[in-house]
Amino acid sequence: MITRRRFVIVASSAIALSQTLRWRPAALAQEIARPLARFGGLTPNDEFYVTSYARTPTVNPATYALKISGLVRNPLTLTMTEIKQMPAVSETLTLECISNPPDGDAIGNAEWVGIKLKPLLEKAGVTPKAVFAVMHAADGYATGVPTAEIMRDENFLPYQMNGVPLPPQHGFPLRIFIPGKYGMKQPKWLTEISFVDREFVGYWEQRGWSQSAWRKINSGFFAPRQPGGVLGLISPAPRVKAPVDIIGWALAGPSGVRRVEVSTDGGKVFNTAELLDNHSPYVWTVWRYHFAPERAGRYEIRVRATDGNGVAQPPADSQTGSGRSGQPSEEIIISQV
Repeated sequence: MITRRRFVIVASSAIALSQTLRWRPAALAQEIARPLARFGGLTPNDEFYVTSYARTPTVNPATYALKISGLVRNPLTLTMTEIKQMPAVSETLTLECISNPPDGDAIGNAEWVGIKLKPLLEKAGVTPKAVFAVMHAADGYATGVPTAEIMRDENFLPYQMNGVPLPPQHGFPLRIFIPGKYGMKQPKWLTEISFVDREFVGYWEQRGWSQSAWRKINSGFFAPRQPGGVLGLISPAPRVKAPVDIIGWALAGPSGVRRVEVSTDGGKVFNTAELLDNHSPYVWTVWRYHFAPERAGRYEIRVRATDGNGVAQPPADSQTGSGRSGQPSEEIIISQV
């Protein structure tokens, strides 16, 4: 298996596949002082992670067209003008890279505006012989999903991200969302959906990455966080006064997040955290755990999230091509109680 990240920018910086830097967008720089409702909001476009197969292509929206072809009764070719004339929908969706480790930064949440995909496919008339839908992108990338999965009601084609046209690195002028899957199954710069009579194995799938790519349960921390700059080098563990609210995120596939538990002793004992925002399986759940220790000292905080099917994060989960789901942990220093 080789690294998927031939071109990766996270928070406007290049990172390698194995990197496990903490996600600290500028919008959360003062996270301890901000209201709890601000955690888990929208990720600014310039801080949203980027993972691409190749370099960002230049696509002229005036000549762009989306094709729906192959085993369909009525092949379609749609311009951006025609697409934008269709009923628009707005969806808040969280996107995660299959390479994202527990508490990783290759994850972001945005408000997307676009059109539903299923009505287009129904208009094209997918035939019963169609087994797979192959999605092609302007950068040469291709991946596929079973026909039944491309026909899901949730699937949609966004052309806006957080109130503006898709930035070039995020798929301008059009991309696809198949909510619940990792980003590798949701190509940017979508140019064609072609229906074929056999399974299609895409670029990354040929190299050992998951063919299904449904998201595994994962979680991480919003606050408290490791301090940045020189202070972080001197003392990488955040120093806080007790009591302190530990706040984080959890995300799974279509089954959603059922429960989040937090341990303050390195995983020996877990206690249930409060779910502050858990309204959609396709948006990260924001959780909070109120920690009121009796003495100052160093504590190892560990998180165990459970999805709607009852699958909980194990203590560790190595990357085998299907995503990682190990329990995230960080140390905090209670300086005063």
